[in-house]
Amino acid sequence: MSATDSKTSCPSIMPAEAMNRVFDKARRILIVTHIDPDGDAIGTQLALGEFLRARGKHVFMVRDSDVPDKYDFLPNVGDIVETRTLGAEAAVDAVLVLECPNLQRIGTAARMLTPGIPVINIDHHRDNAMFGDVNWVDIQPSSVGEMAFEYLRQIGFAITPTMAECLYTAILTDTGRFRYSSTSPRTMTVAGELMALGADSRKICDLVYYNMRISTLTLMGKVLNGIEYHAGGKVAVLTLTREMLAEAGAEESESDGLVDLTMVGRGVTAGALLKEIDTTHTKASLRSTNGVNVAAIAYRFGGGGHFNAAGCTIPMALPQAKEAVIRLLSEANGGLD
Repeated sequence: MSATDSKTSCPSIMPAEAMNRVFDKARRILIVTHIDPDGDAIGTQLALGEFLRARGKHVFMVRDSDVPDKYDFLPNVGDIVETRTLGAEAAVDAVLVLECPNLQRIGTAARMLTPGIPVINIDHHRDNAMFGDVNWVDIQPSSVGEMAFEYLRQIGFAITPTMAECLYTAILTDTGRFRYSSTSPRTMTVAGELMALGADSRKICDLVYYNMRISTLTLMGKVLNGIEYHAGGKVAVLTLTREMLAEAGAEESESDGLVDLTMVGRGVTAGALLKEIDTTHTKASLRSTNGVNVAAIAYRFGGGGHFNAAGCTIPMALPQAKEAVIRLLSEANGGLD
């Protein structure tokens, strides 16, 4: 067993004391989140990094994938470095893992998780594997950003304006601008408190959602031009090929959020964006409303997520993956065309 007194698994109950014991004993702390980090992952990583540095800790924040440039405005975002750049000098004595249902999702940073180093696991995914020495997994909060806010308030830490900006970004993005069913009255209260602490809601929303490159808009047009509807109009499907990216002069990260466009059509209850990775793999982003459980579909391919928002990588070429996803989403909506 590691530096914690015993393995602490506290689904839905904040293990603040156990977390504090790990933080108190550690001097060098690694904060890591999932591959292809989103706003929740990045914002929470930065906020908790600032918190730990304020406590005198040497903090390493790492990523396996590029941070989408729409988050470049976040304070200290440049401090999140590629895992491969860290050498032996980055030896740590505690690890904080954010928004990862399992350790496979952290990528190459897993090499830094050696026996004897305590791991704190904070997540809001239902399928979390409880891999930490301290586990705080709660499916009720909208985001790990919301969870981080509750922890900081619980221990009496004064949240700074820069931390407020990061946590507000985390909550805003993981609730789809407060649209998703995970948005609770408490979520809105927390967002309001973060605004009172210095988060500029208009600025953050504009920079994340209304500040697109021309290449992003060009890509959006190409993708939307090929939208398909199935199951009597209940299922909407978008596809993105490597060729479309090249024609638009866009990077893969510029497709973030396109899946949400599948859900704007009247009568649509499930949508998918299928991205061609190579000739044998396709990335699927899934969204739904009402009673359609897209997480169950993602699990079938080794992915995960939430009831109404999930994703996976399918070991098939794009045409075959598309056919499989259309069939599964149509069945979940009561049948095929």
